[in-house]
Amino acid sequence: MDLKERLNRLTSVSRTTPAIEGGGDLRQRLDRLFEPKKIYRKKMALPIEDLVKGEIISTPEGEVFQVKESFPPHFRYGEMSLAEILGIPTYPAHLLSRDERLRELDLRRALFLDTETTGLAGGTGTLAFMIGLGFFEGDGFLVHQFFIRDYSEERVCLSLVRDVIESFQFLVTFNGRYYDIPLLETRFILSRLSSRIREMPNFDLLYPSRRIWKGAYDNCRLITLESQLLGMERMDDVPSEWIPYLYFEYLRTGDASKIHRVFYHNQMDILTMVALAGRIHLVYHDPQAARPRKGVEHFALGRLFWEHGDPGKAISCFEIALKRCDETLTWEVMRWLSMAFKKTGQVERARSLWEEMVSWPYQKDLFPYIELAKYHEHRLRNFETAIAYVEKALESASPDQQREIEMLKQRRLRLSQKRVGNGRG
Repeated sequence: MDLKERLNRLTSVSRTTPAIEGGGDLRQRLDRLFEPKKIYRKKMALPIEDLVKGEIISTPEGEVFQVKESFPPHFRYGEMSLAEILGIPTYPAHLLSRDERLRELDLRRALFLDTETTGLAGGTGTLAFMIGLGFFEGDGFLVHQFFIRDYSEERVCLSLVRDVIESFQFLVTFNGRYYDIPLLETRFILSRLSSRIREMPNFDLLYPSRRIWKGAYDNCRLITLESQLLGMERMDDVPSEWIPYLYFEYLRTGDASKIHRVFYHNQMDILTMVALAGRIHLVYHDPQAARPRKGVEHFALGRLFWEHGDPGKAISCFEIALKRCDETLTWEVMRWLSMAFKKTGQVERARSLWEEMVSWPYQKDLFPYIELAKYHEHRLRNFETAIAYVEKALESASPDQQREIEMLKQRRLRLSQKRVGNGRG
C-alpha cells in the first residue's frame, strides 16, 4: 500500500471522529500540512570584501584581509594638520613618561598601534581580531588594518604585523602598555612567533593625558578626550563594548554587515592618538600657543614644569590657573604658586598669597598660618607675630590633626624661647 492510499484510509476514518481541540479535525490538519507554503530563505551573508575596500593578502601560510588608507599632510583631525604635528618638538615625551628611551622620540620612526579584540579583560583566551597600524610616510600618514576573518588566519596576520613592527623604533599607544602590547605578546608566543614588541620604547598617551587633564574632563578615556579636548565627533561609530559581540556574530554567520563598522572605529582611534600626541607635545612645549581651555589644565602643567625644573613656565601656568579655576581648586593653586614664589626668592609675593589665604572664607588647612609664622620668624625676626599665627593655627586645627597640633605646640615653645632670648638681648 502506497502512502496516498494509507492517507486516504486514515482520513476516511478521521471524518467520523470528533475534532481535536484547538487544531480542527485530522483531515484539516493534513490539508494544512500539504498546503504549498512560501519558503523563507536565510538572508545571503555579505563577506567583508564586499563591504570594505581592501585586499586579501595571500602567503604560503594562508590568507588575511588588509585595508590601507592614506591621509595627506594637510589632513586635519583636531586643531592641527599632520604636517603641523610633525613640526612640534617631541622632547617632552621622556619627561612625561619617565622613560629615558623616549628622549629621541621621532614621530617619523614611531608606529601607532591599536587593536580590536574579543574581550576587554585580556588573557590567553582573548584574540586581537583587528590590528591597526598607523605611521608617517613622507609628510603623509598611512593606516594599515589587518582583519582576521577566521581563527585560522591569526598566525598569518601576526607574522605580517610583526614585520611592520620590526621596521620602527618606537610604539605609540593609548593604554597599550598594559593591554595591547601584553595581549599581542601573548598571541605571538601562542603562535610560536618571536617579537620584540615588549622591548620597544612605548610612548603610552594615557599617562601624560591623565597628568595633564585629570579633573578637567569627565574622564581620560580616548573617546572623551577626542570629543571634549580635541573637539571632534565621530559619525556612525560603534561603541567599544559592542565590538566583541559583533565579531562573534560575524564568525557565526559570516555576515559582515555589522562588523565592517569596526574598521572606521579602529581608524578613528589611531587618528585620535596622532592628534592627541600632537596636543600633548604642543601644550607642554608652548602652553600659550596651545591655549589650554581650563584652569585645571594650567595647574597640571604648572606642576609638571615645576617637577621638570622649569620654574618660569610653572609660575606662569599657576598664575593663569588662578584666574581661571573654580573655588574648589583655587586653594591648591595658591598653595603651589606661593611655594613657587618662595623657592624662587619672591618671598613678598608669596607672603601676599598667604595673607590672602588666611582671610579666605574657604580655608582648607593650616598651611598659610604656618608659612606666615615662618616668614615672621626667619625673615622679620618678629616672634610675637609668629606666635600669633601659630595660635591662630591651633585654633583652626581639628581634633583629628594631632600630629599637626603637636608640631605647632613645639613651634610655639621654640618661638617663646626665642622671644625671651631676644628680649634679654
